[in-house]
Amino acid sequence: MTDSNDRKKLTGLTLDRWEILDRIGEGGMSEVYRARHVIMNKFGAVKFLKADLSQDETAVKRFQQEAMTSGSLAHPNVVQVYDCGASEQGFYLILEFLEGLSLEDLLIERADADEEGIGRLSIDEAIPIFIKVCQGLAHAHSRGIVHRDLKPSNIMILRQNNDVKIVDFGIAKFMMTAGRELNSLTKTGEVFGSPLYMSPEQCRGRQLDGRADIYSLGCLMYEAVTGRKLMAGRNPTEVMLKHVEKKPDLTALESLNHVGAPLLHAIVARCLEKEPESRFADVEELIAALEEVPLTSSSKKTTAARDNQVEQSGFSIMTPLLVLAALVTVLLMGVAVFALWPVPKIPEHQLKLKDPQPLLTYTYRPRLFDARRKKELLEVQPTLDFLRGGVKEPSPENLLKICRLNLNCADIKYADQRYEKAGKDFADVLDDLKKYKDVKIGVDVLDKLDKTVSDGTRLVASERQGNIELSLKANLGAVAAYRAAQRNSQPRDSATDSFNNDMREVLHDAEDALNDVHIEKYGDPVVLNDLLTVFIVHMEDNHELEKARRYLERNLSVEFLQRLADRRRNISSSDLEQDEHANKLEEINKRANLADLYRIAEKFDKEDPYLEPLEYMQNEPQIEKSLLSRLRFRHGLYLLEREKGDYFRQAAAEFERALPGLTGSEKTACASYAYEAKKHYDWFGSLLFRFHNGI
Repeated sequence: MTDSNDRKKLTGLTLDRWEILDRIGEGGMSEVYRARHVIMNKFGAVKFLKADLSQDETAVKRFQQEAMTSGSLAHPNVVQVYDCGASEQGFYLILEFLEGLSLEDLLIERADADEEGIGRLSIDEAIPIFIKVCQGLAHAHSRGIVHRDLKPSNIMILRQNNDVKIVDFGIAKFMMTAGRELNSLTKTGEVFGSPLYMSPEQCRGRQLDGRADIYSLGCLMYEAVTGRKLMAGRNPTEVMLKHVEKKPDLTALESLNHVGAPLLHAIVARCLEKEPESRFADVEELIAALEEVPLTSSSKKTTAARDNQVEQSGFSIMTPLLVLAALVTVLLMGVAVFALWPVPKIPEHQLKLKDPQPLLTYTYRPRLFDARRKKELLEVQPTLDFLRGGVKEPSPENLLKICRLNLNCADIKYADQRYEKAGKDFADVLDDLKKYKDVKIGVDVLDKLDKTVSDGTRLVASERQGNIELSLKANLGAVAAYRAAQRNSQPRDSATDSFNNDMREVLHDAEDALNDVHIEKYGDPVVLNDLLTVFIVHMEDNHELEKARRYLERNLSVEFLQRLADRRRNISSSDLEQDEHANKLEEINKRANLADLYRIAEKFDKEDPYLEPLEYMQNEPQIEKSLLSRLRFRHGLYLLEREKGDYFRQAAAEFERALPGLTGSEKTACASYAYEAKKHYDWFGSLLFRFHNGI
């Protein structure tokens, strides 16, 4: 994470396709920057959690809560969240860019311009604003979300059309459903919010529902039209006690010179009842009450139309034409609004678009022994300490015996699911091969020894230290065993420094082996393929995607695949055709995975890498339909991000092919991307597609 000084250098950086333009604000927990989407050329706001709060668990959870709650809402009166994530610059949200003033700023402006220094709105101004606030809250409440922090600074009034947006769902809370709380930043008994606007039950730390927001609205409406705080005190605790115990004084509402003042007084008084059961039952009931408040503008009547009537015959002729013109106008306006209405975006992290598909897997197959042989091998293993430590320069024969015995014992322990102990035995073989680096194994020695190692392959003489086949086998087993131990939580404490250091050492040895020119040239391609596979799987699991891509490219090189095929043909099999099919399926899965790695890295300098795996998979009965559809979805993203002529058409077609096999958020996102692609070449067709798919 960057520190606060580095934040000044953010202008000009691109964060996940959003170019940061300039800094526009700062709050207690965050800093906000104006940004532009480099593909869609629209503006947004990037909200960074402050650097000094990045290690504060509560602050991070509040930030994540805002992303989760706001991201689940889609309403004209709620700010839209496009995405969220973490980068080198810190935790961030990408939100809708709002140009305007908060209600707090508007009241301050009014106070500065007022002779008495009182900032307030007229009832005619306030009622439409609060109806829109209520409409946004009604949507949130229908999704089970209570805002819990309504205050003037969290209500935005847009400059362009005076529309209203509710912002900052950072401490929002999911309501109870069937007796259980769905999700929460806080536990019962903890108090979060702004004391000036908190309901009595919120001040007490009790369970909340939408009626807590209704109380906060009562405080806001009172302040907006009178210019005064409902409850004031010397400190937050005193204010909260007043909310709990003191009956609010609403006489300032009675002095307002407006025809709607009495009804507004009754509405605010009901909002501010101490017991939730005495308030409006829900926000919809409050909206209905606010709509009954008479406004000055509504009393104005005009009779100009009556004084200028046209002849009856002319009016009867023109009426159908006027109605038709009005209908056409309304229809065109509706189409335009529908076309311009933003498509809700599902954050990429929810779709796991940064995780390559299909997921690669590897299963280590240890050599199996009967019970008698297992007992013999495990009984003789303690003598290894004597053989290993008692001779400074062991003979090649003893070195091979020690290594082979350890490999066999490691396989036994792996088969018995004692993964950590198996990993240590495999690592011991690697240590022996490093320790006795001066020992050379020559052809004359091999002629005197048993010609096979534990996996049945012939020993290969090497002019360098140690033995290639033993090194490959030990590296493969060590990585597989330590991964299995970590996955099954077998170490007494898998997070200890000891286990993690051993794991890092094993991975370091494996990478050294993969980069050894002698192993690459003389090693058994079958074992080398297994080592490459398990290493790539581990890199992807730990999101080291650049390294995974490099080794996967090597694994799929023409030269290596040819060596691998030649070696496999020399291995006897009871069902050669079945083996070849399984090997081809493994290769295709790897090619599809590599294609997705290119998409993630935004590498578009090669021929379309998805075509070969997709062509094979669509005719392969063993491939699940959902996997094929998921790959088509990602292929569509690859084409869409190339941003060139016919690629938009190809992307839309691929998205449509993917849709039938997808479900849930993936299907919703795929339909949205198809719509975005279609807009580039068929505007009217994109509207029909959007309407048909309910986007």
